[in-house]
Amino acid sequence: MPSKSYTNWQFSSENVQSEITNGEYVSSESTLVLGGPSRLSMLAAGADAVAAQTSMFPIGLIEQINVTQNKQVQRIYEIGSKRAYFVPGRMMGTLQLNRVLFFGPSLLRMMYAVAPYNDLRYGTPFRVEGGVEAQPTAEYARLFGQNANQRRLAAAPGYGGLPGQENRDFFINLASDLFNVPVGLCVLLKDPKNNPYGAMYLEDVMIESHAIGVQSTNIVMAESVNATFGQVAPVQLVTRA
Repeated sequence: MPSKSYTNWQFSSENVQSEITNGEYVSSESTLVLGGPSRLSMLAAGADAVAAQTSMFPIGLIEQINVTQNKQVQRIYEIGSKRAYFVPGRMMGTLQLNRVLFFGPSLLRMMYAVAPYNDLRYGTPFRVEGGVEAQPTAEYARLFGQNANQRRLAAAPGYGGLPGQENRDFFINLASDLFNVPVGLCVLLKDPKNNPYGAMYLEDVMIESHAIGVQSTNIVMAESVNATFGQVAPVQLVTRA
């Protein structure tokens, strides 16, 4: 906030935001996007970083992410006045992701990184630090079905690699029942000096469209996803000693 009252504003010699110093700008290089369960409340409360990384997984090679929130507002007029009343409606959120396609898990696979793949029959669980399998919390796993038999997918979302190539999961079939279950995305923001700025958890993300584009002049192929989400849940970041 400005350090002085606006009545003493000196535009020729002072900045408005006087507390800003070099290196405190949030940028793309200090932003991280992770896929996780559909609700923030489904993450284990009080879990440390080692435990939490099994139910959230970072998504790399993202070139662009756009998060938009729109809120319906009804304007009501009345006879006998020039003023208006405003009735707030409900929020609608949209999301766009762009990512480079490489010999590895595709964007759709990464967004569903912590689905119960041991039961789905398609895809292989990722492994995090220490060789531990990334896995959903029990509450999120139940959204896919109450038991292993119910969690089996009727339509394949895609296929993975041969033995020894498990992480080459190319998910491309948006009609698969895998994508009927919502997912969550966590966006972590830091400044270039590694100071936590803030974080948000996009809840109940549902993919509406997926596209792959390539041109003869392109060096790489790219994927893009458009999705809608329920709400933005703010996350309190804590600096560790």
